[in-house]
Amino acid sequence: MTDDGGVVYRRWAGLKADFTRETFLRTISSGIVLALVNALLTTALVSLIFRDTLEDALPVGIAQGLLASAVIGLIIAISSSFPGLYAGVQDASAAIIALSSVAVAAVVAGSLAVDTVVAMMAATSIATGAGLLLIGYLGLGELARFVPFPVIGGLLAGTGYLILVGSLGILGFDTPSDLSDPGAFGMLWPGVALAGLFFWATRRSWTSRIYLLLLVVGVGGFHLFTRLVGIGKQTSLERGWLLGPFDSGALTPRLVVDAFARADWGLIAGQAASLVTILVIIPITLLLYISALEIETETGLDMNRELTATGWANLASGAVGGPPGYLYMADSIIVARLIGNRRGPAVVSALSLVAILFVGGGILELLPVFVVGGLLLFVGVEFLHEWLWASRHRMSRLDYTLMVGIAVVIAVVGFLPGVATGLVAAIVLFVMRYSRIDVIKHSLTGAEQRSNIERSESAAEYLDEAGRSIVILELQGFVFFGTASRILGRVRALPSSQPHPRFIVCDFRRVTGVDSSAVAVFELISNHAREHGLLVILSGMDERVAAQFDDIVTRYDDVINLHRDLDHGLARCEDELLGEAGLASPTGPPLPGGLSEAMTPYLVAHSLPAGEVLMRQGDPSPGIFLITAGRATVSVEGPDGTTVRLRTLLSGTVLGEISLYRGEPCTATVVTESECQVLHLAPERFVELGARDPAVAAQLHEFVARILAGRVSHANRTIRALRD
Repeated sequence: MTDDGGVVYRRWAGLKADFTRETFLRTISSGIVLALVNALLTTALVSLIFRDTLEDALPVGIAQGLLASAVIGLIIAISSSFPGLYAGVQDASAAIIALSSVAVAAVVAGSLAVDTVVAMMAATSIATGAGLLLIGYLGLGELARFVPFPVIGGLLAGTGYLILVGSLGILGFDTPSDLSDPGAFGMLWPGVALAGLFFWATRRSWTSRIYLLLLVVGVGGFHLFTRLVGIGKQTSLERGWLLGPFDSGALTPRLVVDAFARADWGLIAGQAASLVTILVIIPITLLLYISALEIETETGLDMNRELTATGWANLASGAVGGPPGYLYMADSIIVARLIGNRRGPAVVSALSLVAILFVGGGILELLPVFVVGGLLLFVGVEFLHEWLWASRHRMSRLDYTLMVGIAVVIAVVGFLPGVATGLVAAIVLFVMRYSRIDVIKHSLTGAEQRSNIERSESAAEYLDEAGRSIVILELQGFVFFGTASRILGRVRALPSSQPHPRFIVCDFRRVTGVDSSAVAVFELISNHAREHGLLVILSGMDERVAAQFDDIVTRYDDVINLHRDLDHGLARCEDELLGEAGLASPTGPPLPGGLSEAMTPYLVAHSLPAGEVLMRQGDPSPGIFLITAGRATVSVEGPDGTTVRLRTLLSGTVLGEISLYRGEPCTATVVTESECQVLHLAPERFVELGARDPAVAAQLHEFVARILAGRVSHANRTIRALRD
């Protein structure tokens, strides 16, 4: 059986387990409760879209919404990697579509307006589904996390404002004067009171049964009150206190094919900019919800699978003419707490929505407008509270100000300008913050960091002082207009801050990329180098970055050199300094004059060709070798068999002393690079030296100690410089 087949089998087995004799009643009752809550929420959201001049078509809108919530909930319940994921039509997308529906209704009316709005909802769902499928199949779910959090918060806070305004419109609040109108009591104040109760219950973390109880009390209390004061259902309908009136019988949705054929696609195209925002918000919000669900339920979820499942669900929603939707995070968490992670209740909920659709408008006419508006008002206030109040302590002052600014722009100017403002502000904010990261990771001198060439004692001592004229700038990150100026500023400050600078080594090993402005800055550095007699070494560039510098290197070849890595760049500078001092190619034994003569009886001279192995890693110590002419390479072999080059040895250097003195096997392999002249002190001759000439042996020990101390001293200088 394939893995996909195993997944299907496990899901089917889990679904069957929800309908056993022991679990059947709990599954059915939970599913019906979820369906009732979903039906009311969907009705409220659709009322945002089909209002004002479209109010007569509200039954059609409710039919589209209920059918969409049913197919979205069913597909996600079955295909999600999280058992018991509860989904349906969502508030953010409904609020944005509501703006576009108002624009459509202002141009066309009647059946054409309805068909255009239905086609707009369907097209948006299909586009959203296709986008989610593409992101999921390509495994790009993590990319949505790169959208700055303040931008997401601003968009969702702005969405909350739009929902709040829409809910007030449903409740009959148009101007502040309505607050003192006694007639407003019929809808506005009861709606505000109900929203307040919902909000209060949320703060106390009560279960979903409380929400259902509040809805039942709201609906039942309204009908009880009107019955007591002698107001009948028909009068309530005429006064606009109840939804409707609707035609008796089942609610009939528009066929998408017919809506597509009759819609005004020019009007839909005019709203494309706003509708595209949904394609951005839904993937981001969905991934945020999934992350929160993972933390809350301590369950690992496959984000790309959830994107794919939601994509198919939205394609199905578009096929039935409904708006986009995705998971209800709060409800999914509540269900998981009450009955565990089970698919059955979500499946029952989806099927119950279809049943409600067939029962028809008779039930919907029982819903008071203040309940629908109050529920929407609660959703809008909850959005604003979550993002404009509760999040204020989770963000920096700058991030919070940006988020509030985006929400204000959405409220004052419009949703699309708010999105554009948020993205531009986020980019500027990112540039400002990234520019604060020092592009120069380390600033050293050639006295603090050397090449991997082991030189004679006299050459090393000379470089301890002369190496200060080599300035090493190890760069990091992406070098762009916001950070490149720091490199120029550091170079221009060198003559006053660095004694006698002659070489500037810029290492690009940790650089991920450069932009054109950074290249232009290095042209200014090249001009500065010409004016002050400096040589600029560029090292560690990859092919892509090096190609961007081809033109500058060609035009400034007198002051710019390219080297493959920092080691070779430093070696180039050291060789020039030593050449000027006459120390580039020392000859003769590295031992001091008196010690060299005293040890002559114990040393054996060898002339070795290139490629000769002087010592091999893991072998017993062969003794000490003194290179009098030529070059040798020191390398080590890793556990995986790969060989790493450590350093190069020149004439005048000593090797093998560590393994000989410690009595351990060789820690590295040394091979001659060129024909070499060496003096060899074998282990047995070393012992003989100590026995016969202890004074000479003491001089040798002092000489080796001085070499090792020099290496340690240089390493300490490098460590201190890196720490600073």
